[in-house]
This record gives sequence, structure tokens and C-alpha cells, in this order.
Amino acid sequence: MKILFVSAEVAPLVKTGGLADVAGALPQALRRIGHDVRIAMPGCRRLQAPAAITGPHAAAFLQYDDTPEEVRIRQTTLGEVPVYLLDIPAAFDREAVYGAGDDDRRFVLFSHGVMTLLHHLREVEAWQPEVVQSNDWHTALISNYIRTRYSYTFGHLATVYTIHNLAYQGWFGEQTARLAGLWQGENYINFMARGIIYADVVSTVSPTYAQEILTPEYGEQLDGLLRARRGDLYGILNGIDLTVYDPASDPYLPATYSIADLAGKAICKAQLQQELGLEVSPQRPLIGMVTRMVEQKGMDLLEQVMPWLIETTDAQLVLLGSPHPHWEGVFRRYAAANPGRVAVEIAFDLALSQRIYAGADIFLMPSRYEPCGLGQLIALRYGTVPIVRVTGGLADTISEGYEGNGFRFHGYTAGELADAIGRCLATYRDPLSWAALRERGMRQDFSWDASARAYEELYRQALARRYNGV
Repeated sequence: MKILFVSAEVAPLVKTGGLADVAGALPQALRRIGHDVRIAMPGCRRLQAPAAITGPHAAAFLQYDDTPEEVRIRQTTLGEVPVYLLDIPAAFDREAVYGAGDDDRRFVLFSHGVMTLLHHLREVEAWQPEVVQSNDWHTALISNYIRTRYSYTFGHLATVYTIHNLAYQGWFGEQTARLAGLWQGENYINFMARGIIYADVVSTVSPTYAQEILTPEYGEQLDGLLRARRGDLYGILNGIDLTVYDPASDPYLPATYSIADLAGKAICKAQLQQELGLEVSPQRPLIGMVTRMVEQKGMDLLEQVMPWLIETTDAQLVLLGSPHPHWEGVFRRYAAANPGRVAVEIAFDLALSQRIYAGADIFLMPSRYEPCGLGQLIALRYGTVPIVRVTGGLADTISEGYEGNGFRFHGYTAGELADAIGRCLATYRDPLSWAALRERGMRQDFSWDASARAYEELYRQALARRYNGV
């Protein structure tokens, strides 16, 4: 199949979160099983291309308001996958990937730019996708445009819309809808809702999350719309790129290791403790957490269990988080009051995150909700035992018990989190049980291969719907 994969960020070119990991790995996995996949993304200022950037191969003007904005199509590659960079200076010649006051205008321009790219690919490169896959709210209008404003030219293309996190939907006012050419009498526009409505099929990033978002508790006010599309909604578990996340070859680690020889993991732990000012002790269990510091990730639960963790256990905690005015202050105070036991780093630091995955004994993900989660999958790969709340992809990937690979808790309470940590620490004190648990996790295969086959079937479903005129 010919597939155009559209994303606002693609690792390693531009990365702010898990969406970039998916967008960087899934197209390459699809390419490996024989599909002609190409990527479209914004040409951001902070882009770091692994290969030379060529072009511009074409240029055009996009209309959003009274000011026409130029788009230039440039190209690079990610492995064997062609990547089209939509260079729209008015929208992306800046440091911010998201979070700017004009994000609505920026991603409407980008969506129009994708339509320009489709014209270019057909007329100049004699290539046209059979399936266009868009991801999250930033690209959700593409399905809308293909079915409405551009239906005469591209209405035959099958469309797939993938929800990576339902909480971020792209709500904007009536003026945005008017300027996007999509106003239908409403006083607002919800980009994500448009993607759900107009795509041939809708997917999300784990089977459990696909069921959770049909309920008011997790549906973020779109559960009714999603229930209406229940027959076209699929949950496909994300994978991880095993060439990037490999403790045997990771360039960020002070020592590499494998399941056959774990000596390097002990070195990684000691070096991490030293680097972060923790007591260097092989006996102390080291708990790691790499996260956005938002309530979704369970920061409130962690705050509640911190006194218990410090006073009744000998565990250490290292937290690498994104800036947040409240949670940053909370956990910095714990670090200042407990030197040698608690370390907090506030930054987006890929190298340090890899050292935490490798150096920690335990990885903590007490999420309120988690569409898929990559942290627990990376932790397993690095021989670090996850503790997770049973939700979304965490429920699909982590099991507890005789044949389990980690520890789980169900209710979103500090008591249940503390109980799960206690069970984990008790197992840590049993070297034989701990070694067996760690080995089971490292042997699991969460590569993209199986997920790519599932997406292959998803595209066939979208094509069937389009060909049948459903």
C-alpha cells in the first residue's frame, strides 16, 4: 500500500513526547514489511535531520485570512522513508512546536500545506497515497478537508485518524472555523472531533484505552461521538524502536549490558547515583520516574506517598520531569530535605532519561490515565521493573504474579500506590525472585513488528470502507 503518514513531530527530527516516537518508528516498520510509506511534517526551526535536506522542490501560497502565506516543500529521509518537510515560515519558523497563541492558524496552514503536498506528489512525482493517516489534533482537519473542500480531487483517498491523547483536542472559536473554511454555524471548532467524524476509521494506541474513551470518565466530552463510531474504532498497542532503546548499544550509557550479561546495569546504577548526588549504594532500591509533570501522570499520588516512602523504606527516588510551577516546587523541596535519597531534575534531557531507564531498579508510572505509555516498555527493555496503575496501555502491557513482569494497582489512591511499591520492594529483597522478574521483562518483545501488521489490517479496513462508499 501507498501511505502518507502525517504528524506534527517525528523522532529524531523533532520530539516533544511519545507522538514523535510513534511517528518515527511506525513508518519504518511498515516500510520493512513492504509498504510504500512517506511522512509529512512541519519544517520546524528546531528540526535536526539525520540526512541532508533537499529543495525546495515546490512552492505555493496558502490562504487562511487576508494574508497569503508561502509553503515550500523540502525533503529528507528517515532510514528508507522519504520525509516531506512543509516549510511554512509564518507558522513554524520559531522555537515552539506547540503552545503558541496562534496554534490554530499554524495547524490550519499546515493542513492546507498537506493538500498542496498531495497535489505536488500526484502531478510532479507521479505518486499518490491510497491511505492518509493523521495523528492527534494538530493534523485532524486533514480528514475533514479530504471529505469536504478537497473531495473532488482527493475524496477517493482512504483516511485513518489516530488519537494519541484524547485530552488535547484543539478547541478554538468561531473565527478559527470561519478562517479555516469549515464553519457550519457553531460558535467553536474542535479539531479532534472533526478528525473523528470525517475519517474512514479511527484508532488509538492501546486496546484498553479504545474501550475507556467510550465512557464519560475517560471520554473527555467526546465519548458520545466515539460511541457513535464504535464500529470504526480500533486500539493498536504502540511498540518501541529496539534499535534506539537497546541497553547493549545505547550510546548514552556509561556501560552497556544485555540479558546475558547484566554487569553493566550495576555500573549504570552506581554512576547515576553519583551523578545525581544520591548515596552510592548497590543495596538501596532506586526508583526512577521520567514524566511530564502533570496531574495525568499521578504527580498528586506521588506527593501523597513521599512521606511514607522516605520514612518507612530505604528506597531512593530520581525524578526527571518537565517544568511545572507547582509540582516542580513540591518535589524540589523533597530533594532539598532528603539529600542522598531524592534527586529531581527539571529538563527535557534525552541522555539523562536513558541513564535513568538503565540505572534505576524500578520505574514508576502511577498515571490517572495512560493511552499507551512508552516508559514502561522502555523500562522492561532495560531490565527495570515497572510499577503501574491499571489503565490504558499500562493495563495491556504490565502483569503481576508468577508469570508477571511488574507490579500493578487499580484504584487511584495513595494507599494502593504505596501497597504496590511495598510489594515491589519486598520482591527486590529476594534476589532470585527479582532476577527472574527482571529477566521475564527483558525477554518480552514490544517491537513495532506486530503493531505494524495490525496497522496494515487497519488500512485495509479503511480502504474497504472507502471503496464501498460507506
